[in-house]
Amino acid sequence: MDGVRMPGSPYIETPDGLSTWPKLLRLFIPTFSVLLAVAIWKNLVVEFVVFSIIIAFIIAFFRK
Repeated sequence: MDGVRMPGSPYIETPDGLSTWPKLLRLFIPTFSVLLAVAIWKNLVVEFVVFSIIIAFIIAFFRK
């Protein structure tokens, strides 16, 4: 970005380590897709979904 300000952005420059939606989606979608495919293959879809929901609640609780 080199000093170019994005419209509506509170940052004049992009801070290091800033997690944006495109970065997060590039990380989580492939990982989640592979794990879901393995869960389908091993007939563990319900367990995988329950485990994912529990992890999401734990993350949400600690980020609060």
